[in-house]
Amino acid sequence: MVKHIFFSLFFLFIANNSYSSDKSQYIKSPDGLTIVEFNVNKEGRPFYNVSYANKKIIDNSFISFKFKNDKEIKANLSIVNFEVNSIDETWERIWGPTTKVKNNYNLLKIQLQETSESKRKFNVVFKVYDDGLAFRYEFPEQENLNKVLITDEQTEFQLSDDFICWWNPGDWDSYEHLYSKTKFSEIDGTPYLTNQLIASYIPDVKAINTPITMKTKEGLYLSFHEANLTNYAGMTLKCDTEKLKMTSALVAWEDGIKVKTQTPFETPWRTIQISKSAAGLIESNLIENLNEPCKIENTEWIHPQKYIGLWWAMHVGQYDWEMDNNNHGTSTEISKRYIDFAAKQNIESVLIEGWNECNPTWMNGERKCQFDWVTSYSDYDFKEVIRYANEKGVKIIGQHETNGLVGNYMDKLDDAYEYLDELGIGTVKSGYVGTLIPAVHYQQGQWMIENFRIAIEKAAERKITVFAHETIKPTGISRTYPNLLSQETARGQEFNAWGKPGNNPSHSLILPFTRMLGGAMDFTPGIFDIKLEKYRENNQIPTTLAKQLALFVVFYSPVQMAADLPENYENNPAFQFIRDVPVEWDDSKVLNAEIGEYLTIARKEKNTKNWALGSITNEESRDFDIPLTFLDEGVKYRAFIYADGEKAHWDKNPLDYTIHNKEVSNKTILKINLAEGGGQAIYFKAID
Repeated sequence: MVKHIFFSLFFLFIANNSYSSDKSQYIKSPDGLTIVEFNVNKEGRPFYNVSYANKKIIDNSFISFKFKNDKEIKANLSIVNFEVNSIDETWERIWGPTTKVKNNYNLLKIQLQETSESKRKFNVVFKVYDDGLAFRYEFPEQENLNKVLITDEQTEFQLSDDFICWWNPGDWDSYEHLYSKTKFSEIDGTPYLTNQLIASYIPDVKAINTPITMKTKEGLYLSFHEANLTNYAGMTLKCDTEKLKMTSALVAWEDGIKVKTQTPFETPWRTIQISKSAAGLIESNLIENLNEPCKIENTEWIHPQKYIGLWWAMHVGQYDWEMDNNNHGTSTEISKRYIDFAAKQNIESVLIEGWNECNPTWMNGERKCQFDWVTSYSDYDFKEVIRYANEKGVKIIGQHETNGLVGNYMDKLDDAYEYLDELGIGTVKSGYVGTLIPAVHYQQGQWMIENFRIAIEKAAERKITVFAHETIKPTGISRTYPNLLSQETARGQEFNAWGKPGNNPSHSLILPFTRMLGGAMDFTPGIFDIKLEKYRENNQIPTTLAKQLALFVVFYSPVQMAADLPENYENNPAFQFIRDVPVEWDDSKVLNAEIGEYLTIARKEKNTKNWALGSITNEESRDFDIPLTFLDEGVKYRAFIYADGEKAHWDKNPLDYTIHNKEVSNKTILKINLAEGGGQAIYFKAID
């Protein structure tokens, strides 16, 4: 009887979600809107295509692999078997924009084998969700394919039309570029070659980094990325702008090989998020769902936090990272002042950055600091700072800046983490600024990806949480290792301090729909000195002050820095929002959204009835009527509203803001007025 029910359900699944026709294999999303077809043509070349709501969005796209010491796997393949399955489950995050995540997909696994004498084989596995799809390749252990040197993975994405795209160049060393908005046929990274602000290597001006996000003529939103990037090279996408086709272009080792591995192995997931709205891209959990469950047995030591530090003071030039000019920022005395401010304002942590003594040397034409991550500058007493912080009830965040000397860092990683243990420091900010040494490696290549993973795994073993700057792109690994709290891996706030150009008002409206689809970002919001006249008169923050507050809600991260100088916060009533805004959430709602234009998000504070809202716009002013239906039913709230003033403007009058409060409920419709380059931040406190 049990077997009869099982087979009945199995064939019901086949009928509803997967079927075969003329040797093609089909798999549908649970809602039936997305359909993937897979087949091989007459030459035995495997291909797939994707339809949404009966309209093709990805036309026939072929897959193949090239190897250094083996023949290419491209043709003469046949489908020898297939498997189907369906999963509908819910898992809980350690931290995140919501506490629970639904993981509901239909699976199709196709087994391919060569018809030639070598009979090499591999599997293509599709997972199709309501919010998109993913596929990866599995190479089982086999006699004729053991040691593997991949020189090219050629996964095609044949677009069905000339979509609008938000993209930045296929830089092997950096994600710190502004985004371009063009038709796919107009993608050209040539202007990015003149960027001298960052370590950069762009080998192909017709390649782009992922995620790349698109909008069809019918208003459908797509985003292409990868998930669970493990023991493999990062993927850029080479764009054939005439044929409207993207092809995977992996970042190489120094010898031109892209991936060095052996069977059995599996590739990262190649992902396509699909949504009827821009808001749906942000609310999608596709990337995280494709990663393995948490591997850390006891996670009680992992928690989000808010912090301050000297980071911005050094970027604007108030202090230096080093002692050469007798203006060192991270002295014992100055660190204590920051600890005092954190204690007074109830900010949990202080980041100690620039403490480690630099031993400078010139390598490949670049000045590099050789750190050992245990030796402090002579004006800094780490143990005394720790003692003082403990006395004040403030936690200290350490910093490990590699300056690109990743090999040196990995050699000394155990000692560096041991020193954090001795000091009682449980969080570290790691940095990978500058070109990598040896220079034959690239930031998004397999060597760096493997070393970064080791650093995260070893940190987990020692119960150390990490957030990292200038590192590999996020692909959802924080589900598996939630001690990796956040990453920068994008053009952040610091470019407003010294960038030529700095960021523009639209940049903050593109990041949530591109880079942030991969994972949390440490953007470092909260700058109140918008014009920077004292330290950087030729630069400024491209927002109003109210928008800086709103970013704490709009930009999700479990670590949030109140980034400005303490003196700019003192006696400023707007700082109360930074004090109040949580970093831990139970739920999140995207209330309105359009890429590059506007975005409003509400989030519910963890284990409370309180909510926060952030709304931001680009260079255009906007007025919204926001129904507060997300608030808890039957609960009255006091809304503390931080809004743009009547004459506010991101450039002409960025400091014009108002603060007021009013009683609201989930029946209230709130009017929100945003100035050009402006925003609004609201903290909804439940009334007992």
